[in-house]
Amino acid sequence: MEAYQSTLSELVAATASPGSEISVLRLPSARVAGKGFASAQALEVPAILRSIAAAVDSGTEAVAIGNGFDPGLWEARELFDVPVLGLFETVALYSLRVGWRLGVLTSGKSGASRIEEMAARYGISSRLVSPVAVGVTVPTVVEAFTNAEVAAQVLAATDVALTELASRGADVVMVASGALDVFLHTHGMSTLTKLPVLPAVPILVRELEAVAGLARLGVTHASRTGRFAQAPQAVLESLRQPADT
Repeated sequence: MEAYQSTLSELVAATASPGSEISVLRLPSARVAGKGFASAQALEVPAILRSIAAAVDSGTEAVAIGNGFDPGLWEARELFDVPVLGLFETVALYSLRVGWRLGVLTSGKSGASRIEEMAARYGISSRLVSPVAVGVTVPTVVEAFTNAEVAAQVLAATDVALTELASRGADVVMVASGALDVFLHTHGMSTLTKLPVLPAVPILVRELEAVAGLARLGVTHASRTGRFAQAPQAVLESLRQPADT
C-alpha cells in the first residue's frame, strides 16, 4: 500500500501547477478488500466526510474524493461551502469532451454494474458502452506496484479488457479505480489498441485547481435549491465530534 500511496503523491505533486498546494489525505483505516462493493464503501463514507470537514476547517479551498465510485460525493456537496469533486464524475465528464462513446475499466467484476448506476445518476448512460472489468482485485493492483510478476499479469489483463471495450464501440477510456489508474499510467499502457486511456489523477488535480479558482471569483459551486440544498448546521457539527460519540 505504501508504494501506491507514495506513487500517487508523486504524481499529484508533478501535476499540480506552480503555487498550488494539494495534500493527499488517507483515511485512518482505509478498506482495501471489498472496494468494489457499495456495502463496503458505505462503511467508509462517515470517515470520508469527517476528513473533508477537517480539511475545510483548516482552510482547504476545494476537495476531490479520489475513489473511482465517488463515495460521499453528493453528501459532501450538501454539507460544505467549498467545491467537492468526485473522481468518476469529473473524469467521465472530461472524457465526453474527448470522445462520443465512453468506455470504463474497473478493477474487480463487482464494479461494472456500479459504473452503470453512476452513469445513470450523472445522466450520461446514453454515451456509455458496457463497462469492462479487468478482473483483478484492488489488493492485487496494490501488490503490482512492488511485484513485477503481478504487474505483468495486471497489464496483460488490461490489454484484454481494452480490446473488449474497443469492440463495444468505445472511442475514449477512463479507469474507475484510483489504484489501477495510477498503476497503468506509471507502469506502461496497452499496445494492443489505439484507444486513448485518460489519466484520472492529472485530470482530477487540474479540475480541482480550476474549481478552486472559479470559487475565488464567486462562481457558484453547488446550487442550494433542490438536490444540493444545504443540510442543517447540526449535521455538519456532528462530523466534528469524535467518531465514537
